[in-house]
Amino acid sequence: MRLTKFLLSLTLAAALTFFLNTSWNFGTPIPPLGKFLDPFHGFWQNAESDKSESQELPLAGLKEEVTIIYDSLRVPHIFAKNDEDLYFAQGYVTAKDRLWQMEFQTHAGAGRISEIIGKAALDFDRTQRRMGMVFAAQNSLSAMEADPGSKSMIDRYSAGVNAYIQSLTYGPTLKSHCCWPTWPKPSTPARRI
Repeated sequence: MRLTKFLLSLTLAAALTFFLNTSWNFGTPIPPLGKFLDPFHGFWQNAESDKSESQELPLAGLKEEVTIIYDSLRVPHIFAKNDEDLYFAQGYVTAKDRLWQMEFQTHAGAGRISEIIGKAALDFDRTQRRMGMVFAAQNSLSAMEADPGSKSMIDRYSAGVNAYIQSLTYGPTLKSHCCWPTWPKPSTPARRI
């Protein structure tokens, strides 16, 4: 009887492990639920309050000291001595708090959601590509780059996003990308428009 219980438990554990680490397609493909539900690296890490104590980050690319204060609602307030550092810090903070959303929206606008979700998004991608969002973003960028002030803002913001992406390692810091098949791509001004 003990051996039967042991074998039943072992079989159930093996089946559960297989089920949670396999991507399934129930009409719509879903990522492996094990990675998604992993309490150390998965989605549930987003539910924890991320009240980080004040810390000093030596970021290459800043000219002067920048102070970022999060209020009780986790809204960042950025204090910089010059505009270029302000835009850099804004890019860094936005990527820190919303990198997943930034990447997802970039893929959606470019008609590339199927790279993440799979074949279920092909019709959406075709529609987005017909709308010409990438072409519109490139035209907007060309107009913005004609003004040196706007170009500086966009370049520094993208540099801040890249500074955050370069600081990432797989693990708790990349909890929002736990189920993605790709690593976050470097930011360019065209991807941020």
